[in-house]
Amino acid sequence: MKPIRRGSGNQYLHRTSDGYRAETRRKLNAYHVQGPLGVIAQGLLQHLAINHTAAVWHGFRSWLRTMNEAMPPSELVVAYTLRSGLPAFFAVAAKFPGLEKIIETYRRHDAPQEKYKLAA
Repeated sequence: MKPIRRGSGNQYLHRTSDGYRAETRRKLNAYHVQGPLGVIAQGLLQHLAINHTAAVWHGFRSWLRTMNEAMPPSELVVAYTLRSGLPAFFAVAAKFPGLEKIIETYRRHDAPQEKYKLAA
């Protein structure tokens, strides 16, 4: 998009090209989608922290100075646990052809493939 000065007001999109307006709509749509997705992800992390406390602490492979396994973990601990368990998930997913097909369909194609390669 064209850079504009802060506080300069509207961009007068009706005076720009159709392509520029389409890109502006695409950008605004991305903002409107990212907000609710972030809220959903935060809610899922909170759900896992509250309702699956023991499983999260069991999968947490690090150390915290204030770690108390009797209390629910924070969302950061849940996210770290999920991230560290990803290779094991892919190793198990290779045994289920349907799940392997879904993962292959929706994986990012620009990410390095060697790190999370499905085990044969």
